[in-house]
Amino acid sequence: MRAVEPGTMVANLLLDLLLPATDRAVKIQWMVMAVVWLVVLWLTRNLNKDYRLFVYGLLAVNLGWFAVRAVH
Repeated sequence: MRAVEPGTMVANLLLDLLLPATDRAVKIQWMVMAVVWLVVLWLTRNLNKDYRLFVYGLLAVNLGWFAVRAVH
């Protein structure tokens, strides 16, 4: 049995969170991004309409990307 270096474990964990291979990792990614997007939407609530629309567009693209990946 080969020993795994700590740096490799961290790299594998980050890779699994960025490009999840399991349903558990996808669920974690959804939960993290839901919190992030709620904070971003709250922070941009008083900005110019153009900025808010840009943020809404980013949100839509991100959620669409997650939806396509969830179907796999």
